[in-house]
Amino acid sequence: MGASIPVGDFSDTVNLYKNGFAGTNFVLNFDGAYFFLPYLGLGGTFSFGSNYGGGEELQNKIKKEIPSKFLELSIPFDPDYNFNIGQWNYVNLMAGPQILIPLNNIGLDFKALAGLSFITSPEREVTLQLTDGEFSSSQENRQLNFGYILGSGFRFGVGRSTAIRLSADYFYSKSSFEIKNAYQTNGTHNDLPSDEYKLAINSIHVALGIAYNF
Repeated sequence: MGASIPVGDFSDTVNLYKNGFAGTNFVLNFDGAYFFLPYLGLGGTFSFGSNYGGGEELQNKIKKEIPSKFLELSIPFDPDYNFNIGQWNYVNLMAGPQILIPLNNIGLDFKALAGLSFITSPEREVTLQLTDGEFSSSQENRQLNFGYILGSGFRFGVGRSTAIRLSADYFYSKSSFEIKNAYQTNGTHNDLPSDEYKLAINSIHVALGIAYNF
């Protein structure tokens, strides 16, 4: 278990439709490897990662975007916004080659894994009270995508078949998302144009755990 640190467009906070506004949270890894040669084997991982979905910076961007994008809305002078912003979550199931270099009681390993990544975006539910109704916007997408992990690890033996392992991995995937917008006036529901965008989900995973040799 360790930290999931978003990087690149995933962590940037400039553009609502190009950036993820993601913050550092945690990752939980279950890794394994079978070595059919002394230094070369097949590795695999089942991991769950989570990143914060955005804070005050995201809310300020949304507050600026809505009045300029939807001119038909009757927004009061002192608007009342309500936000419900969740988290980025992803589950990875991947496999690929792994190299292990033993150095006495220490071991170095390197891996290149690829497979499936199930990504869930934050809800990003927004409501705004209008002078004659209410505006609402939401985003929550779940998609199965291709992803890959490039990583390395450092093992220090503490027993005959047990070691402490420190690892650093780079995770990448890409997904598409849709933001649905609508408003109600005098009991009438009106749909507004939706916003679609694609985003690279990339983060650095730094974890500390226990490794067993069978």
